[in-house]
Amino acid sequence: MPIINNRQLVKGIILLSGMLLIAACAEPPLPYAVVYEEEKVPEVITVKAEIPEPISEPEPGPEPVETVVYEAEFPETYIVQEGDTLWDISTVFLRDPWFWPEIWFKNPQVENPHLIYPGDTLAIIYVGGQRKVQILSRGAEGSVLSQTSDGLRIVKVDPRVRSKSIDATIPSIPVDSIRHLIERPLIVDADTLNKSAYVLTSFDNHLINSINDKLYVRNLDTSTGIGRYQIYRPNRALFDPITNELLGYEALYVGESKLLLRGDPATVRVTNSDREILRDDRVMPIDNTNFERDFYPRPPSTEVSGQIVALLNAISQTGAYQTIAVNLGQRDGLESGNILRIRRTGDVVRDDHEEDPRFRVKLPDESVGMAMVIRSFEKVSYALIMEAEVPISIRDYVQSP
Repeated sequence: MPIINNRQLVKGIILLSGMLLIAACAEPPLPYAVVYEEEKVPEVITVKAEIPEPISEPEPGPEPVETVVYEAEFPETYIVQEGDTLWDISTVFLRDPWFWPEIWFKNPQVENPHLIYPGDTLAIIYVGGQRKVQILSRGAEGSVLSQTSDGLRIVKVDPRVRSKSIDATIPSIPVDSIRHLIERPLIVDADTLNKSAYVLTSFDNHLINSINDKLYVRNLDTSTGIGRYQIYRPNRALFDPITNELLGYEALYVGESKLLLRGDPATVRVTNSDREILRDDRVMPIDNTNFERDFYPRPPSTEVSGQIVALLNAISQTGAYQTIAVNLGQRDGLESGNILRIRRTGDVVRDDHEEDPRFRVKLPDESVGMAMVIRSFEKVSYALIMEAEVPISIRDYVQSP
């Protein structure tokens, strides 16, 4: 072998040995695992359009209880009689007369369709599948409505001018039973009482006065009104039986007077008197602007419940077409025409079949009548008893029908 080749071999061996020695002196590498990093995908934000959720139709529930209930045997037609009232006619068709506005169908082709005259013929018709009551004919002089398969048509019987006073219409309830409630103030609050005019004395200085007597009145406002004044006497105070709140003072009607001479004192003459007129009796202008004759019976707009606080012109019991005062008024949403059910609290009795002699049973409350609000004040209202199954007493209460 040539010498140059041996040298190259020796150099290669020395170089290889050095590399092995360096590798042997170095620290062994730490073990490791191969981790494959997941590819990062940019986050995508998805914007969803706000689509309202579908409204599912409610499952059909039980049929609602019928509120307007017709009498089992109602006439197909009814001729209005002299002396009828709207309440009377309502009871001919309905079990509950205060639902009359819901069944009354006002025919626009009939003049004054909301007014009913004696001699008019009322009939049951069907509007949209529902029974209604409307005027079939205006006596023997008006238009007659006849029902065909296509609906109602007008048949002219005898066209002529027909004129009748509105006072000839039938009233909601007997006017004579409510006139005193509307024409005369019944409840006076303490402030009105303190500021009202009063009888100072009379021309002859009598202690007791009556019709045609001349009176002198202090603090009488003569700038307004028609010169006619009512004389009343503050009577008993009315208190709420539950809260003991003063509701007002009952005003006892005494008489009426006419202005003779302005001044302070003013001079008036007594034109009417229901009882003797005394000094310090109060005087106020007569105001008939709130006289309502054709209001329609209807339930109160909200649920109400209250107590009878007084019986007008009665001591312990009263009956149909008599007046009661209740501790509900304008602040409770009560208006003229609102219907109230009169109820009696059930007694608490002993049951002899129970071993405990102290055991008692509360009997259910019973409906004993119906009343209609005729005049409503701030805290109290007067209502006319329309129906009474038993005599109505001061311990009965009222609520929405």
